[in-house]
Amino acid sequence: MGAHNRSLGAALGFCLLAGPAMAQDASGARGGAFARAICARCHAIRARGASPMREAPPFRSLAERFPIDDLADVLVEGVERRHPAMPDFRLAPAEAADLTAYLRTLRR
Repeated sequence: MGAHNRSLGAALGFCLLAGPAMAQDASGARGGAFARAICARCHAIRARGASPMREAPPFRSLAERFPIDDLADVLVEGVERRHPAMPDFRLAPAEAADLTAYLRTLRR
C-alpha cells in the first residue's frame, strides 16, 4: 500500500469513527439555534445566568432534573402551559432531537 493510500485510509477511518460525534455536534448546534430563536426570551438557555422570566426554569436545570430522552418524548407529545406566558407547543421529532442534543451540552 502506497503512502497516499495509507493516508486516505487513515482519513476515511477517522471520518467513520468521528461521524456520530460530528452528527451529535451538528444536532446540538441546531438545537442551540432553536433555543436562541424560540426559547431565550423567557428561559436562560446557557450554562449560567438567570432566566429573563422568573417563572421559566433555566434550561440547564431541565438538563439536570429530567432524563433527556424522556424530555424528547414530552416535547414531541406536546407541552402544555406551565404559566400564563408559556405557549402550548409540540415539536417535530427532529426538532426535539436537536433541542435535547443541545440540552445534553448543558449537563455538568
